[in-house]
Amino acid sequence: MAVTYGRDKLAGTTKTQGDFNLSNRFSFEIDGVLVAGVHSVEGIEDETDIVEYKDGEDGTMHTRPANHKPGKMVVTKDWSNTPEWFNWRKAVKIGKVDRKSISVIFHNDAGEEAGRMNFYHAWPSKWEGPNLNAKNSGHAQEKLTISWETCELKAG
Repeated sequence: MAVTYGRDKLAGTTKTQGDFNLSNRFSFEIDGVLVAGVHSVEGIEDETDIVEYKDGEDGTMHTRPANHKPGKMVVTKDWSNTPEWFNWRKAVKIGKVDRKSISVIFHNDAGEEAGRMNFYHAWPSKWEGPNLNAKNSGHAQEKLTISWETCELKAG
């Protein structure tokens, strides 16, 4: 026999309140300006190096945190033949890194902000232009791999 729980019971056991965020209800901002046409934000990573050490004659390897690695994400949007992302990446190549703040905003079913992830000191480490295919009727897209130094989660 299957056991079912009501929403109130699950909220108590999982320490969450309300519904979970849907992956298709989001928006993307750079320095507070909404970027239209963003289809996906993938690979959001935040990682710390691990240092292994031995404590005397213990014989057991222990670990501790070491340096924080810069985070990264890959953002895909419709290519509209505008140079903003290309020029942001080009500035990095000539040594003029323009660091920006980025927000990924989660929306509830009513379209209201349900929470956000903020990324600081972000800059583009890779730009990918559109893949062209005469047999495809979809939009051309560009990708930007963005590196960032710190992040915060703001729950709604």
